[in-house]
Amino acid sequence: MERTNQFVGQSLAFLDAVERASRAAPLNRPVLVIGERGTGKELIAERLHHLSSRWAGPW
Repeated sequence: MERTNQFVGQSLAFLDAVERASRAAPLNRPVLVIGERGTGKELIAERLHHLSSRWAGPW
């Protein structure tokens, strides 16, 4: 399933989380994404994967 890089909404908290994920993606370290149900954790995880050096590997 291919998703676009566009997000619905403009929550400053979510956009901050996306920015942090973008900065963490190039690091070769594990990242734990936590949050309540329905908060977009899978979007953050997907962004981390696609911006990391492992993007060509399995999701």
